[in-house]
Amino acid sequence: MKRFLTSTYMDDSKKSRSVSTAIDLAQVTIDDPGQFDDARAPTTEADGFEGIKHSSINLSNHYLFDGKFYDIVSNIGTKLIAKCVLCQKTLQGRNNSSGNFLSHLKLKHASILSKLEKYKNEKKNAKKSNQSSRDVSLASMFQPKLQLSPSKSLSKCHIINLVFDYIVQEMRPIITCEKPAFRQLIMGLTGISDTSFLPDSKVISKELKLRYMSYVTMLTKCISEQSFICTTADIWSCNNKSYLGMTCHFINEKDFNRHSYVLGCKRIKGSHTYLNIAEVINKITKIFNINSSKISHCVTDNASNFGKAFRTFSIQPQSNSSNSNNLTNNWFCSDNDESSNEENNLEVDDTYENIDITELSTIFSNPDLINSSDNEDEFCLPDHLTCSAHTLSLIATTDVNKIEDNSYKQISKPVFEKLYSFWNLVSRSSVASDKIFDICNCKFPVPIITRWNSLFFAVKKVLTHKDQLLNAFEELKLKKLKISEWKFLEEYCLVMEPLALALDKLQGEQSCFLGFVAPTIIALRLKLIQLTHLIYCKKLAHLLIVSLEKRFIYLFDLEHPKSKAFILASISHPKFKLSWAPVRYLSLCKKLFISECEILNSIESTTSGFNNSDDETDGSDSEFYQILNENTCFEESTEFSRSVKSNNISSVQALSYLEYKKKDFDILNNFPVVKKVFLKYNTTLPSSAPVERLFSSGIQILTPRRNRLHDKTFEMLLCCRCLNLKE
Repeated sequence: MKRFLTSTYMDDSKKSRSVSTAIDLAQVTIDDPGQFDDARAPTTEADGFEGIKHSSINLSNHYLFDGKFYDIVSNIGTKLIAKCVLCQKTLQGRNNSSGNFLSHLKLKHASILSKLEKYKNEKKNAKKSNQSSRDVSLASMFQPKLQLSPSKSLSKCHIINLVFDYIVQEMRPIITCEKPAFRQLIMGLTGISDTSFLPDSKVISKELKLRYMSYVTMLTKCISEQSFICTTADIWSCNNKSYLGMTCHFINEKDFNRHSYVLGCKRIKGSHTYLNIAEVINKITKIFNINSSKISHCVTDNASNFGKAFRTFSIQPQSNSSNSNNLTNNWFCSDNDESSNEENNLEVDDTYENIDITELSTIFSNPDLINSSDNEDEFCLPDHLTCSAHTLSLIATTDVNKIEDNSYKQISKPVFEKLYSFWNLVSRSSVASDKIFDICNCKFPVPIITRWNSLFFAVKKVLTHKDQLLNAFEELKLKKLKISEWKFLEEYCLVMEPLALALDKLQGEQSCFLGFVAPTIIALRLKLIQLTHLIYCKKLAHLLIVSLEKRFIYLFDLEHPKSKAFILASISHPKFKLSWAPVRYLSLCKKLFISECEILNSIESTTSGFNNSDDETDGSDSEFYQILNENTCFEESTEFSRSVKSNNISSVQALSYLEYKKKDFDILNNFPVVKKVFLKYNTTLPSSAPVERLFSSGIQILTPRRNRLHDKTFEMLLCCRCLNLKE
């Protein structure tokens, strides 16, 4: 009965204000006296109601009081007086309850109850429809609309470009453009109804050829403007096919940012012999009109077929100055002629070992061999450089497996057997993988044979979840690791972590240069030497040091003929300069750097001098005054003074650069001669990782379902994807 209580002490102003407020705000449908228990108005003045305890009916919309069954006589306060339309009887009630009026209809007019119920449902449905239409109108007010005008903003060419970019960037099949769902998507988004705007596979194929030709033209022009470029090459097999991929890299002389592009990924048929490799590399470089003298180095892995191809067909670029030839060729020559002869003999013996012997009968019976031998003279490959990252990987895999110490084998072999049984179970069993995830709340990576770093990171992941794996091994019924074996893994990660970090640094592409190799390898050796408190992995650290000194001998013995490029690359890099060089080789490195600056400066001065002399010839008078220029003594003196002056300038710049404390690339702009040395030697990358990343994209294009994709189409798709990523 609480809902029927009202306040009786109100003045007229408050009463009228409260009644009007209640009538305006209450929007409740009243069916019986009990349904208004939840429809009560606030009781505090802060909510805007001073004396009203309950909400009143919206009489204008109520099915009883809209004039069909009752006419309202008066509505003052909470008192409601209405007249029955059927019997003209006046009834009293409250405006927050319809119970009295419903009881009259049930007792006196029971025959119209069905009609009353029907009318009630009609009013209810009408109210719902009005509410939904109002919600739709409100949503349309706040929801953004897409304004499309295909005839004005979209053209057929624009749609073709969008579809082509999607197919190339997402590495989708060309036939995707003809899929019904894809065409429906494009038509739905653009609002076009004309299917002639949508390209088919022929249009996309034609666009692919045009884009590839523009890519070749653009890259050819870009390479022609560079002083030096670096290339990487490698062979990749997929779907019983082999491809030789190549990438090119150069440094922008203004901001010193490295730019990388795809040169090609051509099919190599037959065995991967040095002849086939040289032929494919030569074809790719000819497409872009690349002269081998412009390539600083071609970086490959340590495979013997690549090494033989470059040993056979690589030609050392000849310098324009005889002085530069003498300085370059004699710098690392020993005073003992016998030692140099021994080295030459070794190289000659090595080439004789690689000679292929064929019978004359087979040559005359097969004319293709004669043609191939004639084409060998046309091959001209650049200087070769082996991948430093691949060499480090060989140390971590091949050399480590050669440890013969019994104490190391007795503890390392059972440890890795237990770990590999765990990794195999997790990778092959979904039940085991789910259990491990529930216990450790993470996934464990499985090592890959071709990526040694994956083994190190997999072991490190196991160590970080040591406590959880103790329970996991027991639940999976695997052999547990002993306390000594856990300590072995800790020492293993401690020894291998510097090597893993060095490998990651040398695999970089944008921020890594050839100048990183010598400081990285020397620092790695020093870090391994400092690991003295080892119990289980002492032999491992010792073997790594020995392998580094053997495989990178040209970085520890800086008088080695192969050391020159690495020395100059590191010194010309502002980050290192001479900070990495051992004390006993400081003077040698400094002299080599100054002499290289003098050589490059003299080459440029002679080239500019030739250009000026060509411009000053003016026809008939040149013959008459030619006798004045035939004074050889004067020419020799001027040439000598000019060379001395240029050497002094280059020496001053080199010494000033070495004493400069800043290590930013911007300081190279203050020393033009040093900048040339930097570009010449640091354009080279220390690893062939970029071409391996190219193959990672290629495997997403050349899927098993697309094994019939034409080789040329596959190559064009790779190149165009590279162009789209650059844009």
